[in-house]
Amino acid sequence: MVDEHRQRLTRNMDTLTRGLEQIAKDYARQITLAEQDPETFGAGHYVLYPQGRADRRFAVEERYIDADWSDPDRLPASWSWKAQTRQRQPDGTHPWVTTDQGVVPSNSVHQLLGYAQKWAASVRASMLREGFFTHTAPPQPGRYLRVDGFDLP
Repeated sequence: MVDEHRQRLTRNMDTLTRGLEQIAKDYARQITLAEQDPETFGAGHYVLYPQGRADRRFAVEERYIDADWSDPDRLPASWSWKAQTRQRQPDGTHPWVTTDQGVVPSNSVHQLLGYAQKWAASVRASMLREGFFTHTAPPQPGRYLRVDGFDLP
């Protein structure tokens, strides 16, 4: 019974790892996947960030029962997740603010992957919108463009 339980937890942990790697691959132009240590410096064990930016993140942290961080054989019984964004404060700081969060038991690993995929899709949509609105408009008729000292109609 114990071996069967450990096998199920291991299988679910592997499913999460492969699933997050696949999401990072599917959205490679928009997001990146980092493995971090939430005890020392990271937001979670797995953290998705928008490509080239650090203003949003989706963090997944492993949760254990009857094991501590130092146990090399520990297996997560569940995961907590949070979607965060940096918000500018009046004093000029930009702390992380949690916009959504939850806890998912190990057997619901596909639900957690759904949350991560939805977050990645929202990052993609946001980046596409930003890209659409940040392109410079071509010169309008009747306006002049100055290039190396020459006036071009």
